[in-house]
Amino acid sequence: MPTVNGASIGAASLQNSRLQHNTINKLASGSNIPRASDSAASLAISTVLQADTVVLNQNAATAAQGASIGQIADGGLARISDGLIRMKELAAQALSGTQDPASLSAINAEFVQIRDGISQIAESTTFNGRGLLDNTDSSDFLIGTDVGDTISLDGADATGLALGISGLTVDTTANATAAFGAIDNALSQVSGFRANVGATISRFEVAGENISSQIENVTAANSSLADADISAQVTSLVTSRVLNEVELAMQAQANKNPQALLKILES
Repeated sequence: MPTVNGASIGAASLQNSRLQHNTINKLASGSNIPRASDSAASLAISTVLQADTVVLNQNAATAAQGASIGQIADGGLARISDGLIRMKELAAQALSGTQDPASLSAINAEFVQIRDGISQIAESTTFNGRGLLDNTDSSDFLIGTDVGDTISLDGADATGLALGISGLTVDTTANATAAFGAIDNALSQVSGFRANVGATISRFEVAGENISSQIENVTAANSSLADADISAQVTSLVTSRVLNEVELAMQAQANKNPQALLKILES
């Protein structure tokens, strides 16, 4: 049975005041769990989800960067491939048997310039100071929330020495014949490099799309858990204030006429 000395009403009023204070905190912070005491379990889950979101956002940038690095490497390899094709064409001209010494010398001069230019392209194709086409080192890019979720971008050595074209000339029939076969081998190597780089770029692009989807899902999950429902909190605040006012009015009435209030509460 309710008491008429205001004790029960006072306790209810205190409870409503706490509810108002908690609701105001949620509205002010925009968080459904502004304090650990509100829901320790939810806070722990939310913290993990926030950490995952931060990592995934970084991974999205990493995947985009990895694709860009791959495209830089592929651009350099494309230029090298074009150079090799032109070298093969010049070797074929040298082997045509219709070139006089002056023409053969001119053909060889262009051939040597392109040959040396290929190594320059390989050595100058870099990203952030790291050569992409003059070594075989690989780089690992983290694209997941675990340390093992990586994509490796393998380096390629497309210098003239590695391709086997250093020192080639087409100034004689014998040299042009040797150059013709060596260039075929070099083209095969470069094509293999480009295939590997292209496949890795595709992996980065697919990973980027997947990461974007994960970010959206994780953000939504964390929002439903941690973000305050503004309309619900406003309703709760209004309700608690109304109840508090009613309780205060009842307490004032109880102080004036305890027996009358007791009859009301018992009815």
